[in-house]
Amino acid sequence: MIEMLREAIAANQAEAATYSNGVQVWMKIMALSFLSSVFFVVWKSGARWILAALIVNVTGLILIRALYPDLSRTAIGTGVHLIFWSLALLMIWRPGARSRREAEFSGATGRIYLVWLIVVSAIMSTSLILDATMAISWITQ
Repeated sequence: MIEMLREAIAANQAEAATYSNGVQVWMKIMALSFLSSVFFVVWKSGARWILAALIVNVTGLILIRALYPDLSRTAIGTGVHLIFWSLALLMIWRPGARSRREAEFSGATGRIYLVWLIVVSAIMSTSLILDATMAISWITQ
């Protein structure tokens, strides 16, 4: 099993190396912005959802690639993003969390968190739009 996981990681890294420089930069921006959730994760629920999105994404890329080696990293990532990232954004910005969210944004740290959460949500939303466009093109082919 460990060898299957190593092979999946190597295959994902090899495929990612073939992506254009722009895509590779975008992936690094996403990774860094999602990983920065560790600064807020203890106190802020939105940060926990962002960190969960990062963990589910990495785990999904590895495990699904290990189980289905013929699937591309792009296909796996697109599927994970569309399913889990949509859920994460919905949970972060759902109307029912409005009163708690307002309390999370108070004070200097809360304002920094608000800016971070908006930026990360915009990055995630942009990626979801790109993923949806990719999935639609696959379906209509």
